[in-house]
Amino acid sequence: MGVAINDPIALIRERLKAAAIRPNVYGYKPYAGVQVEFHKATERGRIFLAGNRSGKTVSGAVEAVWYLTGTHPYRKTPEPPVYGRGTAVDIEQGLNKIMLPEIQRWLPNKYLRNGSWEDSYDRSGRTLTLTNGSKMDFLTNEQDAEKHAGTSRNFVWFDEEPDEIIFNEDTLRLVDVNGDWWMSMTPLLGFTWIYRNYYRPAIELAQPNPGVAVFLGSTYDNPHISAEVLDEITAGMSDEEKEARRYGKFMAASGLVYPSFGRHNVLAPINPRGLVADGREIYCAMDSGLRHPTVFLWAYVDDGRIIVFHEYVQAERTVAQHCKAILEWERSAGLKDRITYRIGDPSIEQRSLASGTSIRSMYSEGEIFIGLANNDVDAGINRVRTYLERLGLYITEDCPHLIGELQGYRWDTFSSKRLAESKAPKPGPKKVHDDAADALRYLVMSRPDDEFQGWAEEIRAPWLNASTTPTERDDGVYAYSDLEASQQSTVHQILGDDW
Repeated sequence: MGVAINDPIALIRERLKAAAIRPNVYGYKPYAGVQVEFHKATERGRIFLAGNRSGKTVSGAVEAVWYLTGTHPYRKTPEPPVYGRGTAVDIEQGLNKIMLPEIQRWLPNKYLRNGSWEDSYDRSGRTLTLTNGSKMDFLTNEQDAEKHAGTSRNFVWFDEEPDEIIFNEDTLRLVDVNGDWWMSMTPLLGFTWIYRNYYRPAIELAQPNPGVAVFLGSTYDNPHISAEVLDEITAGMSDEEKEARRYGKFMAASGLVYPSFGRHNVLAPINPRGLVADGREIYCAMDSGLRHPTVFLWAYVDDGRIIVFHEYVQAERTVAQHCKAILEWERSAGLKDRITYRIGDPSIEQRSLASGTSIRSMYSEGEIFIGLANNDVDAGINRVRTYLERLGLYITEDCPHLIGELQGYRWDTFSSKRLAESKAPKPGPKKVHDDAADALRYLVMSRPDDEFQGWAEEIRAPWLNASTTPTERDDGVYAYSDLEASQQSTVHQILGDDW
């Protein structure tokens, strides 16, 4: 029912009643602690990691409203008109049921065209236009990365974690105007790229990414949430999921290739010179890349347990540059001429049509001789899982790239739940951020099963190409004379003629 314009008291009463039902940003009061810290932070990137119902999405929406209206109370923002972007998980849930209602909730009517949300928000173009000229478009993680290109933006708000390629495309819109971005999320997808790139450096290593602040919030921080009700709702969840839902802690979500990998598989750094002094044999495995990084891992074996103690991870370098850097480090670490064998990605044997040579040959020219690994993915993953589960595989803290990959290494899935329900699971892991994981698989597959221990000790044959493995002798042991000519050549190439 409307109120007569000539009755100012009734009009004020009606507006106060509406404000109580639908508060706007003028009535927003962040709760003490993480919400205030998030809003006051001056970094260009901010990540609000928190449990469900912690107020993280509210904080993200209010930030967007402050930027669009030029009314931020804590930090200097561009004068309107301001151009922003919101990126949600999907259209139905993330955008239509969460992100848009929160923006609408906190945006004062005076900034809406004709005081109407319907007149201000273009549903077909998913664009919000305000009376001050500010605009905000809305996209989702389901769309191709190309859809996230376009003109500059002053800010981007991600509600929940996007794919890394989407994040990169959206944040590129900020470069030429020095724009800001923030993310509000509950980490339910496992040890993802957010964990590797931001959470672990900032929280676990106290070495935060420059220009990015990470804030940890709890559902219990929200004064409007009953602890008893929350305990009741989460009663049927695992302890790990409760930690994620309540405190925003990262969890090893389902779908991980190596779910048993954890801190119990991580050791303190090891001095390579001590290994040399102890007479340890050193083994090396690699995965080749150009735009993707080339990875080398160094390891030794202690009573059957594999310990990876150093990694080399570099992209956009030539083979000659890799060789120079690797040999220089090995000399400085006292490992020169102490590498028992190197094993690598079988694709390095492929010859270029243009040059007629192979990456493997290029490494040989740089005095790094690499044997071809067994690239049976299923067998390799099973072997690595067995080593991890039986505590037969350890990685030192000097290998953060490898550790991060293993924590987020997941089986490939279909892009939508509907496809996932109608099709058989995809057969392998996601082919992204797997370079170090592949090198580790080659390394572990180069180690013999217990039944072939005699073979490995006699001729050091783990690096031999699996497709040319010799036939087993009756006594289970192989001699040099049992090898085919191509295999004998591989032995000479790896160990030299005087092995």
